[in-house]
Amino acid sequence: MQGSFEHTYQLLTSYFAKVRLVDPDLVFDIQTTSCKDKRFIRCFWNFGRSKKTYKLLRPIVVINGTFLKGRYRGTLLTTIAIDPSNYIFLLAFSITDSETTES
Repeated sequence: MQGSFEHTYQLLTSYFAKVRLVDPDLVFDIQTTSCKDKRFIRCFWNFGRSKKTYKLLRPIVVINGTFLKGRYRGTLLTTIAIDPSNYIFLLAFSITDSETTES
């Protein structure tokens, strides 16, 4: 994605709608402000294969977070598990505010 940060975040809904054309089981939720400019607050997404494969994974799930550093700060959260071949399997992703009670 190119352009300003504001414009890029506004494109997330249309981006996930296009991904859903390829992956109909995609789950995503984007929260924005209710004002006219619809400012980004947080989002979550999970690809369809994660839901289908979940019961085959080992029973340990790890949530990892990394701080986003730049003009817009936040936290990128990933949820992973280990598959039967001992490979890392990505389950879900989220971008949230950093360390707030609401996130």
